[in-house]
Amino acid sequence: MHRLITTAGLLTLGMIPGMSWAETVTLTLRNGDSLQGELVERNPKDGTTVLEHPQLGRLTLTAEQLKPVETKPLWTSSVSAGLIGNEKDGDSSLSISFSGNTRYKDEQQTLSLRGSFNASQSKDAGKPISIDTEKGSAELRYDKPIGSNLNLFALSSYQYNGTNDSGVNTVLGNMGVAVPVIKSDNTELTVSIGPSLQWSGGGRNCDSDAFCDNTYGGATLTADLGWKPLPTLRFGLQNQFTTVWASDVQPANTLTAEIRYYPSVNSKLFTTLRVQSIYQSMSTPQINNTITAQVGADF
Repeated sequence: MHRLITTAGLLTLGMIPGMSWAETVTLTLRNGDSLQGELVERNPKDGTTVLEHPQLGRLTLTAEQLKPVETKPLWTSSVSAGLIGNEKDGDSSLSISFSGNTRYKDEQQTLSLRGSFNASQSKDAGKPISIDTEKGSAELRYDKPIGSNLNLFALSSYQYNGTNDSGVNTVLGNMGVAVPVIKSDNTELTVSIGPSLQWSGGGRNCDSDAFCDNTYGGATLTADLGWKPLPTLRFGLQNQFTTVWASDVQPANTLTAEIRYYPSVNSKLFTTLRVQSIYQSMSTPQINNTITAQVGADF
């Protein structure tokens, strides 16, 4: 598993492009027809939009020809939660999960905050309560565009796993450049890379662990994918690969995948299936996987 995840992270490094990608957009005309192609230019002075259409070639469309675009809110947020309880013949179990995110985005900057918490406990008849899962995470990220296809970013993330023997708390600071590899109406893929600092500590075996309570420098590569194949279905995927230089190279990888289903196009309510796999070579245990089902709402 150590070798597989390290190889996957190194292969992901090859995704960094040496060229820029044009933004693919879909424009709706006032008569209801739609045109899809590469966006060449938007001119706010005269309201024209230049589109490179695969069949019709370069088109210059005026504001009078296009259907007015609905203004997107600057703030978007969502929360979701899940609860499962069971009791039989004196044996009981309880699992809770929560996740939330909020984002502010305008033409000059993007600020996002996300967090999650999962816990599960079980109790056999005549025995004390056992904590099976107790983990959480939080991430704060700021992006500033410096070109049509290049952003500067800074992020700070925190991971907590209360059942670890060492490395209960992990803090990561990362900054660098982000490249929007794909940017269309239904698909966004952004790759971010830059230097990072990582600290981990806590746990009953921390004192005897060579890595615990130490800070190491390294680099982090993150790939964020958002895909909306249908108006009622959304996929989200984030893979964060980090390598730090301790006594030798120590990798870490966090993979988070989410599927959301909305019962109708205009619904703010959704159900979601969330999968998170964490590999941290400087913690004990090194691998931790969680699957949760939740219901939530956008606002």
